[in-house]
Amino acid sequence: MRRLLVAVTALASVIVGTPAALATEPPVDVVSIELVGTDGTRFELNDRPYAGPMMFVVHRDGIAVSERASIEQYLQGIAEMPFLWNAEALQAQAVAARTYLARTLLGGRGGDAALYGYDICATSRCQVYRGTQLVEGDHGDRWREAVEATTDELVLYQGRPIEAVYTSMVGSRSRANQDVWSSDPVPYLQPVDSPEVGIAPFATWGFEISAAQFVEILRADGMDIGGELVALDVDDPPEGDGRTTITVVTAQGTDSVLAPAMKGSFNRHGDDLYPGSLPADLADGGRLPQPLPSYTYNLEHVAVPPGSVDRFLPEAERIGRDKVLLDGEGWGHGVGMSQWGARILADDGASHDEILAHYYAGAESTVAGDFVPDEVVVGLMTGRREVDVVVDGSSNLRVNGVPYGVLPAGTWTLRSTMSGVVLVGQPGAPKLTDRPWPR
Repeated sequence: MRRLLVAVTALASVIVGTPAALATEPPVDVVSIELVGTDGTRFELNDRPYAGPMMFVVHRDGIAVSERASIEQYLQGIAEMPFLWNAEALQAQAVAARTYLARTLLGGRGGDAALYGYDICATSRCQVYRGTQLVEGDHGDRWREAVEATTDELVLYQGRPIEAVYTSMVGSRSRANQDVWSSDPVPYLQPVDSPEVGIAPFATWGFEISAAQFVEILRADGMDIGGELVALDVDDPPEGDGRTTITVVTAQGTDSVLAPAMKGSFNRHGDDLYPGSLPADLADGGRLPQPLPSYTYNLEHVAVPPGSVDRFLPEAERIGRDKVLLDGEGWGHGVGMSQWGARILADDGASHDEILAHYYAGAESTVAGDFVPDEVVVGLMTGRREVDVVVDGSSNLRVNGVPYGVLPAGTWTLRSTMSGVVLVGQPGAPKLTDRPWPR
């Protein structure tokens, strides 16, 4: 295995203080650089501010960036619900987010988290996290208050944090986990009614697409079909009995797809193949947020008989007039708490505990701080050959976990090279010499 080295240019000119402040020479094999801000220093990456400490770690595919945050700091950075919504809805979201984190930590690090050394990612694959950007902005105090008002509160089932999944909106009814994912039934993730129809923007929706476009989207995602659509066979089990299977019969083949997988096919290829048609325009002048926004939908093949002029047209123009109609509800996977449903229930007077009890039936919200540690490591990005970071104040520099001095404010670049990572200043940063480190 190739040994990774980190070269930090001209640290001697970067360090604030005397050489005596350096207790030891840094090690030769450097795989991590940590910046710990002082006096409210913020670190900006990709135009988003973070409080830090920030960790930059060398891996074979480049630099992985993470933030070591307190639990409250992490929760205040969650960007999953508009801050102007009802305070009880915000508190329900705060408890759900804290519970989701607790359940994730309970399972330990696996996959990318284990590989890159973080506890939870910052994207929609986990929970959307944006540092201090929103909570320090307009109305951020409302979200901060929701997090603080529910300190240490979690949703438990049989004494353990639940899988507190949540979704934007479900329409008239949430989904059973086993009807969406390949998993055994979870008692607190079963269908419940939700008061969204006529209020939430995508509680119900519908659109049509040509049969030819429908076939081409699925074909682009690997289905063994092609040519004219002949029939659609929908095997839709009763609620709670598992996932729906759709069999697509075409002139060139037959293949089957699970209804949740079809959502992925549409969202991966629909707007690329047919940007003028998908996401579809709606009758009220709006537009769907995704080509296929939820797992809850019905579809129908509508055959269009030949018109009187068809016999005068080339054969290629006579086929492909059939349509596929899709009618559905909600936006998202549809399992667990509906965020729009939480808003509507809160507006109608429900407390955050009542909202959580409704969507996670059988589970209980309670104070259970022992399930979360004081800090969590949030994975922000991986596989970067170069990372720019704007530091608006001084920060303590740690190399391989060992204190090495103070980095002043400025714009800095961490660049992955054949020999490791180089830390360099950009124009406007303190002037550096060209001496590499280690030396």
